[in-house]
Amino acid sequence: MRSLLVMLVLVVAAAPLRADPQPQPWAVGVTEPQKQKAHQLLEAGNALFLERKYGEALDKYREAIGVWDHPAIRFNIVRCLIFLDKPVEAAENLKLALKYGAAPLEEQVYSEALGYEKLLAKQIGEVVVSCDQGGVALVLDGQPLATCPAKEARRVTPGRHQVVGTKHGFVPRTIDVVVVGGETQQVPVSVVPLEKAARIEHRWAGWKPWVVFGGGLTLSAIGGLVELQAVTNMNAYDRAVSDNCSTSCAPGDPRLPKNLKSTAAVEDKLGISVIAIGGAAAVVGGVMLYMNRAHTVYPSERTQVGVLPMPGGGALTLAGRF
Repeated sequence: MRSLLVMLVLVVAAAPLRADPQPQPWAVGVTEPQKQKAHQLLEAGNALFLERKYGEALDKYREAIGVWDHPAIRFNIVRCLIFLDKPVEAAENLKLALKYGAAPLEEQVYSEALGYEKLLAKQIGEVVVSCDQGGVALVLDGQPLATCPAKEARRVTPGRHQVVGTKHGFVPRTIDVVVVGGETQQVPVSVVPLEKAARIEHRWAGWKPWVVFGGGLTLSAIGGLVELQAVTNMNAYDRAVSDNCSTSCAPGDPRLPKNLKSTAAVEDKLGISVIAIGGAAAVVGGVMLYMNRAHTVYPSERTQVGVLPMPGGGALTLAGRF
């Protein structure tokens, strides 16, 4: 953008302030000492401008404006802001510089100003924020706007911007705005009461913790039955030994129940393992039940609006979510 704007700078130094035979609107109430002071500051700013010290020149021009708000000085502020890549501020000051038309400016300077006006109109956009709900505080890109009900327009650079509306007891509303140069983006804002937007949420579906907890108890019960069977078999084996082996019985003695002892040992290990697994599952299920308690959620509403450039025009896009 800078290269295009620089091409329009036909006169680098400010044009001299016109000396009118009778007071003009831009000179009403300005004394001769004030005019002289403004001229001195203007010349100091011009010298800095020619040295490409645009920030320092801007300070001098602003100081001069504080003494005498002359359109020619305003226009030099516009030049500095353009070189400093501040198109929005440049456009605002250009509007003030052209407030009285061509009368207070040299012809060449006025033509240059009109060229800037057309170019800046394509380089900046406008956001118009409005709302009807009383008490809603509006913010654009971190800068406070009016409190609703209100409607306020702000010039901005092309790209993404953010509008936020807040009110106590309501869900905050965030709107992401995509602005195109030379376009005006309307942004209506409304907020929803918390009680309407609130919803009850759980970490998991209600049945899941109960399945884990109940499954754990069931496994523990099955393990207990297996362990009980192991004890029963071992007791039966011990009674067979007591009844049939008054002295001693060798392994494989036909008087002893076949495989009863080994079966009891296997059942004992299996039962203990199943009980342990079931107990662990029941503990996990209990923790899940605790963590799955209902809680109220107050979401922050977010919407995106903007213009999507398309061949032959643009398409309005609108998206929202909580």
